Amino acid sequence: MALLQGMVAAVVALGSTTIAAQPPAAGNGSSWRSPAADSLVARAIARRGLQLADSTLLSYQADAHGFLAFLAQLGEGVIIPPKVVQSEELALSIAWWQPGRSAQRLVGRRDTTLLPADVSYYRDRYGVVLDNLPDRIRLGDGQDVRDVPHPLAAGAQGLYEYAMGRPLRISIPGREILVDEVKFRPRDATTPAAVGSVYLDHETGAVVRLSMTFTRAAIIDKRIETLVVTLENGLVRERYWLPRRQEVDVARGSTWFDIPARGIVRGRWEIANYTVNERIPPATQLLPRWSSMPRDSLRAHPFEGRVVDVLPPEIQIASSEDVVQARVQAEHAVRAAMLARPATASVTGRGISDLARFSRTEGLALGIGGAHRNTLGVMVTGRVRYGVADEQFKGHVAIGRSPAFGRTPTVQLFAERDYRDLAFAERAGVTNSAAAGLFGSDFTNQVDTRAVGLEWRRTPRSAYTWRLAYESERPLAVVATPLSRRFAPTLGAWALQGWRAEVRGSGGWVGADANASRGVWQLQGGLGLARVDASTPPIGTESMDEWNGRTARPVVLRAQWLLQVTKPLGGDRALFLQSMAGASGGRDVPPQWRLFAGGPWSAPGYDYLTFAARGLASQRVEVRVPVPGPSIPLGRFGTSPPRVTLAPFVQALAVTSGLPRRPTAAGVYPSAGMGVLFFYDLLRADVARGFRDGQWRFSIDIDRSFWGML
Repeated sequence: MALLQGMVAAVVALGSTTIAAQPPAAGNGSSWRSPAADSLVARAIARRGLQLADSTLLSYQADAHGFLAFLAQLGEGVIIPPKVVQSEELALSIAWWQPGRSAQRLVGRRDTTLLPADVSYYRDRYGVVLDNLPDRIRLGDGQDVRDVPHPLAAGAQGLYEYAMGRPLRISIPGREILVDEVKFRPRDATTPAAVGSVYLDHETGAVVRLSMTFTRAAIIDKRIETLVVTLENGLVRERYWLPRRQEVDVARGSTWFDIPARGIVRGRWEIANYTVNERIPPATQLLPRWSSMPRDSLRAHPFEGRVVDVLPPEIQIASSEDVVQARVQAEHAVRAAMLARPATASVTGRGISDLARFSRTEGLALGIGGAHRNTLGVMVTGRVRYGVADEQFKGHVAIGRSPAFGRTPTVQLFAERDYRDLAFAERAGVTNSAAAGLFGSDFTNQVDTRAVGLEWRRTPRSAYTWRLAYESERPLAVVATPLSRRFAPTLGAWALQGWRAEVRGSGGWVGADANASRGVWQLQGGLGLARVDASTPPIGTESMDEWNGRTARPVVLRAQWLLQVTKPLGGDRALFLQSMAGASGGRDVPPQWRLFAGGPWSAPGYDYLTFAARGLASQRVEVRVPVPGPSIPLGRFGTSPPRVTLAPFVQALAVTSGLPRRPTAAGVYPSAGMGVLFFYDLLRADVARGFRDGQWRFSIDIDRSFWGML
């Protein structure tokens, strides 16, 4: 538990510790406006008001080591780990002296940019919070929140109400410290205020830990979805509770189509090396509250290792335990609507390809979507797309309900017509549109689907979405003409009508240290009960033999999953593993319910959709080694790293027997190749050879992690 670990860190310098959680005091429970909580808060407010004027603490100096990171996350909730765009490592010297004066000086700073970005931070991100925040809280230089009353400020008991939480006992050599948790929330949730909890030393009323988020009225920047501040104090000289660890997490949302895109700023400080009640040099006392050494001096600070290697893993995950706990506590403490973003209306789509795409079944297709979400969480969405070559409209309309913190409904009713893609994605949508329009290379395998049904996910942060729909499927024909060459024929799908139950999931993880693995996964499974429409034969002859021998109601189970893992090997080298697998069943499997492979990711060195089978599995092993390369100037975004990454790989695809008109022999199909990643590893070029009836194949594409928005 992160809280207990933080308490251990607070007293680790004093020797071994044991901490035991105690049950709430009898009669206190967790009810608001608790007399016991009010009494503890009153004492803490009085102690804070004295500003330690009658304390034996006259001064202290300390060193702080910190990190600032900007991350980008595509997707709802905490499912897919965000990508670190830019990170900074910081060193800070701190001085504090009576009466409540302080000086902080930045003495070391280094940064690294992993993706093209022009990132800047508010100045207060470069400093440590002293005295547990001022009476009027300001964060982000007053641009995030400004002049919010502190829950322990003078007069705060008229603005906040308090409840007892779960106390803790901290054992140190020769002493046991009782720490009381007090939860706080505003009496009027529509006003600018903080929501969270504070841990108070039962004996002295000193703040041991403070964690808070804010009501929607308190947040000035309305793009902010999450703003959580956590301050932990450690016991110094067995007497003084002084800053030990601090974290801030700010996530700003900007919905790109139906895919929430977030910019996340995370800051973390560790404060140590305290000297207490020693003379503060006069030169230090003349410094402003915050200042910085010259740039050359900052760069000369002796940091260890590289920023990307020492960046704490908890900064790189979707949300730390403290952030999630603070959000959950706030939801329970205040009506969720008072923490949620206001009602919005926006233009939407599932990616750039929803605005414009090109394929053999539609030609040029243009689309647009819209969504409206009211303050009660009811969301109405719709989108429409028109294909110039097929002269057909496709669209989707849905109504659902989402919790206050979610922008994806947890339950929704929908009706749609779309051209469903059946195969593993082999390249990004924009890349496919360009290749299809220019060279007749279309890596989509589609069937005309019309459906009405229900989608459900347990929470906005759930990794899985469940879908039940009544659907009809029809084959599609080639209707478009590329600028050069010709399109391959479409799949000879059967005309089906019936029920389909599906589950889709995605997730990922970041390891606990710099040498741990990082991975993402995707899963899609379905169970179908369909009736064959004998009046609509397949287009072409590919599946005619099977269609003639069809059953009236095929029952099919189909599943496929993708797993990608990256494991550091030391230095800049990494081992990349990719697994693809699928299985389909039933006595008579319609062609569109088979599993398909062939292309740069599922079977490099083999043509697209070479394989169509009842079952397949693919495994890639790849080593990534950076080598010197050209650096590209990017103006105010800096320059790209002077390196490229070589990625030699081997891959094997195992398949069962194919369709009658596509007689792929069962067995293993090996291949090998070389990839080159360049321009921040955002672009990738591959050349590969299939060793069993394969060919040399070349491809270039965008990093796979961005495909969801392309």
